[in-house]
Amino acid sequence: MNATEPHVPRRYGGRPDNRRGGAPSTQDLYRGGVNQSSRMAQEEREQHIVVTEDGRALPTVEILTGRGFITGKSGSGKSNTASVITEQLLTDGFNLLIVDTEGEYYGLKERFEVLHVGADEFCDVEVAPDDAESIAEAALVENVPVILDVSGYFDGEEAETLIHDVVAHLFRKEKRERKPFLLLIEEMQEYLPQSGGGTDLAKLLKRIGKRGRKRGFGICGMSQRPSSVDKDFITQCDWLVWHRLTWKNDVSIAGDVLGSERADLIQDFDAGEGFLLTDWDDSVDRVQFRRKATHDAGATPGLDSYDSSAGNGAADALLTEESPLDTGSETAHVDSDHDAPSCADSDWGTGSTADEQMTVTSNPDLDEAVADATAPDSDGGRALDSMDSTELEAAVEREQQRNRALENEVAELRASQNEHPAAGDTSTDSTSTDAGSRARRVIDIPNDIVSSPRQRPTPPTPPATAEDRTGVGGVVAEVGDLSLFLLRSLGYRLRLGSYLLRRRLAGDDR
Repeated sequence: MNATEPHVPRRYGGRPDNRRGGAPSTQDLYRGGVNQSSRMAQEEREQHIVVTEDGRALPTVEILTGRGFITGKSGSGKSNTASVITEQLLTDGFNLLIVDTEGEYYGLKERFEVLHVGADEFCDVEVAPDDAESIAEAALVENVPVILDVSGYFDGEEAETLIHDVVAHLFRKEKRERKPFLLLIEEMQEYLPQSGGGTDLAKLLKRIGKRGRKRGFGICGMSQRPSSVDKDFITQCDWLVWHRLTWKNDVSIAGDVLGSERADLIQDFDAGEGFLLTDWDDSVDRVQFRRKATHDAGATPGLDSYDSSAGNGAADALLTEESPLDTGSETAHVDSDHDAPSCADSDWGTGSTADEQMTVTSNPDLDEAVADATAPDSDGGRALDSMDSTELEAAVEREQQRNRALENEVAELRASQNEHPAAGDTSTDSTSTDAGSRARRVIDIPNDIVSSPRQRPTPPTPPATAEDRTGVGGVVAEVGDLSLFLLRSLGYRLRLGSYLLRRRLAGDDR
């Protein structure tokens, strides 16, 4: 060994020392430490994750500790790209925390031990902002991958508070832990917007974007709208993925980063196709990201999600003895052993067969009463919503006249009954029940309508004129009241016709 050549022990990369008891100098230790650090850094750079169909790989340490941005409109493959990167990191034993705004990353649990926390029963653990430090401790210190699912929070402020507190604890703990860790955030425009980003969470994310790399704390934001994300964050990113974009402002942002030619190509990309921009090798490549291996919980539901047999027996399930919808009406039930008549054979839409028509028309008095009660107005039966206020007022006046005429007829019947009380009293109790039963058999009238012949229906009260109804809202309210009165008047006429019919059925023809 040359006397002037410094001695470097074998364990620090030097040659073996033939001198017994030789102690390394400070300079030797420093050089050995530098060499060891260089080898470790070289090993880290050699670790990659494969993300594309053609085998394109990304340095793992750059993804874990750098700043990334994945963008593309809905359906372009943005979430799939993030899932592919996540799967590769988990496969290699590295850790991360995902802020899931749509509840679509739980599919990772198919293959990986992941803690799914959120606000509903679908999560492994239901959490609140008070649990923020425990979540950060589990993710960073205990090396448990975490999906922070905020899709179940109806209060946006509570969700944002939880995200802020978890990220703040992660940032503080990274100062001590100092190990590569990735924070993946969906819908970045909601938490770090281009305008109005003065919230505590936005300030914290900006700080992590600027200072997180020194602590090994990486961040990757995702968004459908790059034009709505803070531009300082996008320009500081070390790696970016640009999927299909079509909106003018978003394409313009892509043009600022990629150039106008590539921005034009982006608008016609297929799902999963995109430009991959990486600062470490100063490259922009057009790539096709591969499909993720785990369940695609974020895929848009297709028509095959419907089970055509699921609706069979729905009516029977509703109309059970315990169901409040069961009226007990035999006429509403169709025997499943008999085929329903087709539209060509009978008028199925109106619900009347030949036998039913014979049953209904077997009572001329009933036909006359029902026909009179349901006769159209003189205006040809126009729809209420097609009338103006003047026409509605005229219709109300006509209804009142009809009601008064029917009231006079009822008064005459009652006066006639008072003149012959004996005949009426001897037959009232027996015939009233029979009349109601007969009416129920002929036409399906609810019990509150078919009642005792002595109970005369009460006419509806016309709507009162309100003094404070002005403008369009007042007119709409007044038209609604008048329409409701007309409908009630029609029902009153039907009930009154039934009342008169029951009188005739009771034998009081005077």
